[in-house]
Amino acid sequence: MFLYVYADFFQLMTPKKLEKMIDLKTPMGPTSPEILVIFSVILIIPSLMIFLSVFLRTKINKWLNICIASLYASMSILIIISTLGSEWHTFYILFNLIEVFVFAMIIFQAWNWPKAE
Repeated sequence: MFLYVYADFFQLMTPKKLEKMIDLKTPMGPTSPEILVIFSVILIIPSLMIFLSVFLRTKINKWLNICIASLYASMSILIIISTLGSEWHTFYILFNLIEVFVFAMIIFQAWNWPKAE
């Protein structure tokens, strides 16, 4: 979660970012209550996964971790592709590369998790 917080905080320091926020513009279009709910859900899911990983049964936990990590890795890869070539977003690419690595490790661990007896 700290990767999201720090990357988004540093992004506030890029040219025109604050002006876009003041003008209620997001990469997904104009800011609206619906967009903010979507962004909130995207950020809530990783926190819920920590909780769910403790309380779900092994088989459900395994596949949920694989699916969610794959989805988030895909989002990170799309972010990397969309920010390539922007000198001001090199740090953002670095953060997302680390995220992809973390998601790959989650998928690897979930895939290789021992079967419950």
